[in-house]
Amino acid sequence: MTRLVLVSAVILSCAAPAAACPFCTAVQPSLSERRADAAVALVAEAVRSDDDRRHFTVQKILAGADALADPKQLALGTSDITDGASIKPGQLALALATRRGAAAKLSWEIVPLDEVGYAYVMRSPAPRSPPAERLAYYARYLEHANALVAEDAYREFGNAPYDVVALVADRLPYAAMRRWIVDPRIPEAHKGFYGLALGLATSDADRRANEQVLRQLIDASADDFRAGFDGVLGGYLVLEGSAGLQRIDERLLSNDKARSGDLRHAMTALRFIHEFGRGAIPARELNRAMRKLLRRPELAAPAIVDLARWQDWDALAEIVPLFDRAGYIDPATTRAIVGYLSACPRPEAAETLARLRRQSPQRIAEAERDSLLPPASQ
Repeated sequence: MTRLVLVSAVILSCAAPAAACPFCTAVQPSLSERRADAAVALVAEAVRSDDDRRHFTVQKILAGADALADPKQLALGTSDITDGASIKPGQLALALATRRGAAAKLSWEIVPLDEVGYAYVMRSPAPRSPPAERLAYYARYLEHANALVAEDAYREFGNAPYDVVALVADRLPYAAMRRWIVDPRIPEAHKGFYGLALGLATSDADRRANEQVLRQLIDASADDFRAGFDGVLGGYLVLEGSAGLQRIDERLLSNDKARSGDLRHAMTALRFIHEFGRGAIPARELNRAMRKLLRRPELAAPAIVDLARWQDWDALAEIVPLFDRAGYIDPATTRAIVGYLSACPRPEAAETLARLRRQSPQRIAEAERDSLLPPASQ
């Protein structure tokens, strides 16, 4: 039973990447996603504000008409508005209501809209439209001059599954993306997605131009954290396959002077291509690349867990010596090694674990204890 639990623990401790963009940081729900979750959604014009109430004229009801006492006028107490209470008279807004509490009282969010934002919201595809059709619409608004529109279009892509983004690869503005990814004025949080997107190009001209930009970013030296660099590496692997992996190996994985942050980005890119690469890079090459990270003590534990999840049992000979190596004797690495040995089906793995249990009973006991999953009833 302990072995089965440990096997589950080592697999679950490094779960597969999320379906949405793995290189997009903390992407909030888009306006259309919030509309889909709202009990009431409407466009209204602010009329006036009293001390504790905000009055609106309803322009168009998008959803939840039956929840409104008056389909033409809306009066909200400031305590009922969670965001946007300071909207000015005469301004348009997207008003979204969700139900809260036992009495299912409506709680409102007011999103101010200018003319551009109003047109964007009104023309946007219905939330249940085919995902590829929706993204084709939002692609036109990436990095739009209107900040609300630009951020919302990015959120649509950041929350979309990778496979769906790939379906609209021929609709993406690659020339603009090549500029955005090196432009310091573009939000750093967006650049991971643009790096990945550049790897999806379908035309030969875009592929050549995108490869040049991504390669320059990979080759560039950096002294500080590079936001979105994992997306750059992931996009390069999608675009160049094994040749791209060889370059990343030379620049980072086999480079003893590579920065730890860049190597963590490389690890994320390797996980992504293993999950979504559809065999573009052979598994044995990805395994060898991940094993290179075993040379860095700060990265050994997650690398070992990934190798177990990928069932790379040939890494056994490289992992076992780490148990007693200086710099690697820490709880996280010990747990990863014990988990790998527990998951590995080879007889020598079980023999090694038994030997280590005799050699360091307390370390092994603590690792096994900390790796155990809670009972199913908890």
